[in-house]
Amino acid sequence: MTIKLLSIFIIFVLSGCADIKVPATHYAITHPLSTKTMVTQGTSKAEVLEKWGDPSMVKDLGYDDMGLKKEAWTYNAWFPHTPLDFRHFSRNKRIYFTGDYVTGFEDVEDEDSGNK
Repeated sequence: MTIKLLSIFIIFVLSGCADIKVPATHYAITHPLSTKTMVTQGTSKAEVLEKWGDPSMVKDLGYDDMGLKKEAWTYNAWFPHTPLDFRHFSRNKRIYFTGDYVTGFEDVEDEDSGNK
């Protein structure tokens, strides 16, 4: 019985770590354990605006083969010089959209964000 419960617990813990998502900076500070501000591929622009607010910079990337507009939204880190890397506190984020939906995201360096 104990081995069965331990196995269920391990599966539960491991499945929860498989899809780590980054919360919005402001929300993470006020609600550090919440997952309500997570952004993943397929998230709509409206949802990103609701969860993260207005981006610091929007870059037009043209159009894809199907004529859908492509954009990159950059969000500046709140604490860029934090000695420990808290990801959503210390790194700038860039979210890529094709049409109205997220197609990718990445951490960006200060010189790449256009804020010199």
